[in-house]
Amino acid sequence: MKKITLLFIALFVVNTLFSQILYEEGIVKGKNVTYRVSRGKERFKKLFTYIQNVNNPDTTYKEVPERDVIPAQMLDLEAQLSVILHDFFSAEELKECRSVIAGITLRLDAPKRKLLQVTNFFYLSATNSFWGNLSPDRLYELEQLIMKKLELPYKLQETYIKDDFYVFFDIKDIEEAKKYRKRAMKTWKNEDIEVRDITEEWNERWLKKKKYKEVFM
Repeated sequence: MKKITLLFIALFVVNTLFSQILYEEGIVKGKNVTYRVSRGKERFKKLFTYIQNVNNPDTTYKEVPERDVIPAQMLDLEAQLSVILHDFFSAEELKECRSVIAGITLRLDAPKRKLLQVTNFFYLSATNSFWGNLSPDRLYELEQLIMKKLELPYKLQETYIKDDFYVFFDIKDIEEAKKYRKRAMKTWKNEDIEVRDITEEWNERWLKKKKYKEVFM
């Protein structure tokens, strides 16, 4: 009985140490990749963990703007990512992945209007059991697959061309994802929707709310 108890303790310690390697802020190395792990510093971003390839073509930090609407182009990309995740993960992994709030930040080569890089992966820190335990090399494989397979809509609003943007993982059944993308493509091909950068307005509202709380709390 003591041996079994000790075995469980040992497994717990190993799992905890392994988790710490992946979750702690700093550098995490695999055989083929090196990632920088960080936590968000302000507002809702504090809830997320970010994993960035240190060898990205452009490692300049850029704030992701707040935008007033989510156009069909972003829904197209979400659907594509759903299919890519189906190609990459096993059925059991997909079950785990579905329950986690996660996604990627993308950056374009603005002059060429082509995808430059996956700036980072991000996931809600409180739901880290899946993405936090994915090995760096496995994550890098997924990063490469996304770069290879993701197709940018040829009609893309200027704010997405010049600035980074988030695409969340919304894992649908494979056939549903394909139908969803088809509808999204039909929409963005036939409609011209303006997307505004509302970061300044958003910040002003947040500061007012913060001051209000400081006065009454």
